[in-house]
Amino acid sequence: MTDPGVLAVYYLSRKGFEEPFHAYGIRWEERETEELISFVKAAAREMRRRGISLAAPSQNVRITQTFRVFIGNKELKIRPMAKSVLILFLRHPEGIALKCIADHEKELNWIYRRVSRSSSPEEIASRVSRILDLFNNDLNVNIARVNHALATLVDDTDLYRITGDAGKPKRIPLDRKWVIWEA
Repeated sequence: MTDPGVLAVYYLSRKGFEEPFHAYGIRWEERETEELISFVKAAAREMRRRGISLAAPSQNVRITQTFRVFIGNKELKIRPMAKSVLILFLRHPEGIALKCIADHEKELNWIYRRVSRSSSPEEIASRVSRILDLFNNDLNVNIARVNHALATLVDDTDLYRITGDAGKPKRIPLDRKWVIWEA
């Protein structure tokens, strides 16, 4: 994790000192500050694009033994399959390529059995197979449900959302030291 202060020192040491702007009616400190702010913002955008967290989240994520999900002291209330997808992605900090989601069938089945209200193995298997079907949009729908529910619960959703570029693994950028597993 890179501290924005380190970025500022790096920028200033690399930049060097130029002709003072005050001779032209511009205060050097103001100009340098504007350039530094612009540089830090660009670096922050690039770090987010690469999935690197800049700061600690405002709240921990806590998963109970019964797979209830809390962010801070608020419970994330979503449908069982969406919650199963969220927990699956939380268990894989490296991310999961959607085209390889079928590799996680046993794990998703195990999670969904614990989250779902259904006791029918056939019904559970049917719902999980719909998520794993690449020709079906159920996985994307459930990822969107997770992200929407997070947006209504927390302010800084960027750390908690399931994100990723097309064709690349989808992941939750949150550092896993902020995830508490009670199970």
